[in-house]
Amino acid sequence: MARRITRRKLLEGSVVIAATAAASAVMTACGQATPQVIKETVIVEKPVEKVVKETVVVKEEVQKEVTKIVEKVVEPTKAKGMTNALGVEFPPDALPLEQQYILTGVGQTGGGYGHIMESLYNRAFEHFGGSIPLTTLDHDMNVIPIGCESWKQSDDGLYWDFKLRKELVFSDGKPVTAHDWVYTLQRAMANGYDFGWFYSDILNVEEVLAKKAKPEELGIEAVDDYTLRIRTKAITPYLPAIGVWFAVAPKHAYEQYGENWALDPKKYISSGPFILAEFERGIRHKWVLNKTYKGPRKPYFIEIREETLPTGLPAYIAGQIQSYSINAMTPAGEVGIINANPILRAESHPQPSSYTDYIGFNTLPGKFPPLDNPDVRLALCKAIDKETLVAEIYRGFANPGWGVLPKGFPNYIGDELKKLDPNVYDVEAARALLSKAGFPGGKGFPKFELWMRQPGQDQMAMAQAIQARWKENLGIQIELHPADFQSFTDMSFKQKNTPMYYVGYALDYYDPATFLNVWRTAAGRHPHKDPEWDEFYNKANATLDPQKRFELMAEAEKMLVKSAAYMFLAHPFSIALWPCNLAGEGMKPNKYGYQFNSGGGVGCAHWYEMMYWSNSKCREGLK
Repeated sequence: MARRITRRKLLEGSVVIAATAAASAVMTACGQATPQVIKETVIVEKPVEKVVKETVVVKEEVQKEVTKIVEKVVEPTKAKGMTNALGVEFPPDALPLEQQYILTGVGQTGGGYGHIMESLYNRAFEHFGGSIPLTTLDHDMNVIPIGCESWKQSDDGLYWDFKLRKELVFSDGKPVTAHDWVYTLQRAMANGYDFGWFYSDILNVEEVLAKKAKPEELGIEAVDDYTLRIRTKAITPYLPAIGVWFAVAPKHAYEQYGENWALDPKKYISSGPFILAEFERGIRHKWVLNKTYKGPRKPYFIEIREETLPTGLPAYIAGQIQSYSINAMTPAGEVGIINANPILRAESHPQPSSYTDYIGFNTLPGKFPPLDNPDVRLALCKAIDKETLVAEIYRGFANPGWGVLPKGFPNYIGDELKKLDPNVYDVEAARALLSKAGFPGGKGFPKFELWMRQPGQDQMAMAQAIQARWKENLGIQIELHPADFQSFTDMSFKQKNTPMYYVGYALDYYDPATFLNVWRTAAGRHPHKDPEWDEFYNKANATLDPQKRFELMAEAEKMLVKSAAYMFLAHPFSIALWPCNLAGEGMKPNKYGYQFNSGGGVGCAHWYEMMYWSNSKCREGLK
């Protein structure tokens, strides 16, 4: 997808646990009580001859002897801690229940529709609080089941069976079945879903969107109540990754309430852990826990509050907002304030990039010679010290682009790609290559335009630096041509009538194919054809063995870099700030070293699960 898409966009108390051990000892603690070792007198009764009168035992005739004193470990009874309406027990350091809520901005994407399968770009709610998706991402960016419990690809690779969770019910008590999932996708595509292209790997999605096929012809069916089958138009090993945005909608809600049920708290039917309680369009939304939810990932938080919030670093410091983000466009003074404050610095967390900036060359025969000459393209690449330029221009908010996949993305091999010839900065070698191509010192080289799609400040600075380096190192002059989105797309990708172009590409799902598919000739985006690469990549992408597939996909990325048809430049990223007392399993760094404040890996919506507010003493010196 050639666009940036916003898909994601949070306090003192104590818990007292009482436990009674032996000998009436009472222990009060904030954590688990420690077993006590006590000394106990053991009484051994020595039987003697008894005189029984009726039913009375004469006490005087029973002798007791103290034989020994032993040590006995008494395990205290664990007391139940604070729990929410779903029965989730909070850790001992959690703030009181009334402070366990997430605060987020309202109306970030518009607000015309209540369910994500009605509209992605004009939906009222950023999160998945009231809906359950088919799959989701864990912290390591692995696709995991959530609406389903497992999946299996067919032997021919052309369909997938998803085993659904039988315990899932809607908030009105009706079970969530495969028929609901089928209805959801059919209805969305029949209505021209604005995110429909995302599902184009599914059989007949494009045809239904174009009104050339009926919704019933979609490649989705209910094998039985709890088996959902999805057919693809080609072998699609990454299909489960597409499920992260596919959320089930209740068919009976549309039948009973009509189109706007998902914007009315009185009519809202939830499949997720939260349910809509209050709705003032564009002003305030409130979500509370859905007590009927029986799914696998339960949140600690009792509410999601969406409100019109102040913005800026001062609001974050004052505690008026629960998160803040900075990037290369953030004023240097503000970044300096954060770096100078030890608390703010500790609350700063770099996020993985979802974006790749690159320059492409038009290599089509006869269009813009000598760009069809690999030696010329290699010279242009080797003349740029992009590692230094990225560090200077992005001010620490981007990683150098050694290839297509950003750092922290599955199958990232940047350390290997960095060593490939186009990524090795060598001015003398670049000059020699240009001379070999017939342009010593840049003499006779055409003056090309570098088209840019709506460049930001950092992209413009990067382009200007490259322009200067090519002139200084190779004697080549180019002109920069910033253009609006539509003009750029028409000239560079449709007409393929620009010699060089500077653009970015963002991920759609977490699989290497989301970045690599677009370089295929069949994708129609780039003015470059490489049948050998197309053949290799298509076979790699269709490989059913996951490990072997990733190995082949890595080779395909290496081939792409070696072609020098593209000069990958940068992977911009942001730094997120959130309070230091946001705690829980969900806050632990993943295997790539990244932390998230959403409840799971970036790239899909979450419910802020596995997180809670702990004691806020760590922020006392902030204000």
